[in-house]
Amino acid sequence: MPSERLHDLADIAATHALAAQLAAELGEGGAIGLVGELGAGKTEFVRGLAAALGVPEEGGVCSPSYLLLNLYEGRKTVAHYDAYFMEGIDDIERAGLNEHLKQGAVVVVEWADRVQAALPDDTRWVHLGSGAAGPGSRRARVMVGAWPEEWAS
Repeated sequence: MPSERLHDLADIAATHALAAQLAAELGEGGAIGLVGELGAGKTEFVRGLAAALGVPEEGGVCSPSYLLLNLYEGRKTVAHYDAYFMEGIDDIERAGLNEHLKQGAVVVVEWADRVQAALPDDTRWVHLGSGAAGPGSRRARVMVGAWPEEWAS
């Protein structure tokens, strides 16, 4: 099993910096699966990722909860999925997951644990939770590979 990296994120800027680091690691596209409770910072992470990939701020990154998918154009296409209301992997596949991956888009999925079987084996998994540095701080656990079963709750 690949090793887990821990990141203490003191604030939103640190969350954005981690997102930028993972964006750089992706190279020619790939997938990031975001896991965490409501309000854990998943959408804020996507804002940092999109900024790192040259998505203009004017369009605004927002959670695609009721739409299932938002597309953002920068140096690369960012396909931002939200699996909260998805009933299974068929829903994310019908929304275009495989096509976006084949086209080299950066695919990022909030609530990715709900559709983990649909994501590639080289997915970068990010589990966001509360941090110890006070309000607004987060702790991120990052792992690359197949779904980390030990994260299932």
